Amino acid sequence: MADVSIRHRQAAPAQAPGPQLRLLQPYKPLVLTVASILLIIAIGGLTRSIIEVYHDAMTLTGLSADPAPVHLAIGPEELAIPGNMIRSDRTRRGGPVERADLALFWPTLEGYSPQLADVFQNAGPNAPLIYTTISTRDEPLDSTGRLDEVYSRFFVEKPLPGPSGLVGRKLSAESGYGGEIIYFIPSEPRPFVARCVADGTPEMPAMCLRDINFGRGLSVLYRFNRSLLPQWRQLDAGIQKLVTGFIVPN
Repeated sequence: MADVSIRHRQAAPAQAPGPQLRLLQPYKPLVLTVASILLIIAIGGLTRSIIEVYHDAMTLTGLSADPAPVHLAIGPEELAIPGNMIRSDRTRRGGPVERADLALFWPTLEGYSPQLADVFQNAGPNAPLIYTTISTRDEPLDSTGRLDEVYSRFFVEKPLPGPSGLVGRKLSAESGYGGEIIYFIPSEPRPFVARCVADGTPEMPAMCLRDINFGRGLSVLYRFNRSLLPQWRQLDAGIQKLVTGFIVPN
């Protein structure tokens, strides 16, 4: 497969112009800016989060079947989220919170119900569940913004064909993301970008992470089984529509 440059799409106008990188260009650590280094340090923790999130997901308890909206204040936004989507009883009390952790059934993106009890209570490796965290935005770049600014610096080997038009690129061990692959669409101004574990194990399936900035200073991080990558368009559009719909108009 021919090498694909991520620079043949138009850069977002708000971003400062960066170096014209080819995907197979060797990484030169001395040219990293301080901002890039801080981003790498901050984002590197997500490698552990994939594992931690999976094991947390195996203990879905205390869920509510009540879909009545719970009013939460996260950062500058007021959100109304159905109670049966919220994992924590404390969060379901409403009011100001730092974050809201949700469990959603795919493909309908609905919360817990008696009809779906087996799916939510089993929460096995292949359970059709999407784990989502809404929190205040702690950095300006989401997954899409990090494609050019961070991830591309650590691409190694040749591009991998991915499902439904996606391209996969392995990350170098030096990046702190060893054993992970970035899947993205190379020809869109604001492409889908997800970071995935390359190989699953009996203890942990191959999971993917993607975060999206939305609202006034909020971010949504969602985690899903890599087997759902062929449905990335429906998944991403559904998550964005869902969380945007939580925002209570002023």
